[in-house]
Amino acid sequence: MGKNTPLIIVQKVISVGLLIFSVVIVSALIFDEQTSLSSDVHPALAFIAMWLALIWLSMVEGSQASLVGLPPVDRELYKESHPIAYKICARSHSGDNLDRYLMGRQFMVLSLVFVINMSGAPIEDADVLNLPTPIANMFLKSGLAMILFTCM
Repeated sequence: MGKNTPLIIVQKVISVGLLIFSVVIVSALIFDEQTSLSSDVHPALAFIAMWLALIWLSMVEGSQASLVGLPPVDRELYKESHPIAYKICARSHSGDNLDRYLMGRQFMVLSLVFVINMSGAPIEDADVLNLPTPIANMFLKSGLAMILFTCM
């Protein structure tokens, strides 16, 4: 890993701050019933659905990165140390299983992002935490809070 210069530390602090701010804004939107899902069902259900979809999305993305990155690595190197990964790779790297997985994964990602968006994206004219109009426009109307929340 690289050295943590003052600039890197500032970047990390700003990134974590923006992530926390985005999580707070999106959570407040949900519990104020200002998202499309939380306005139709109990906000707790929308909150749980959003977090489950986000966790599932991270697993889907992580497994895709691993499955695509591991074919050139000799599986015998991790057969003893990581037996589950060995079995998964043996199955997925045989025949056209990896291509089929990647195609199905695309549909799963679309579905999960749809659920995350329904659960956490603000409805029209949402007002949360009495944010100043420019900040609300930047984070809510532009979708920046949801982008940071989903991608970070």
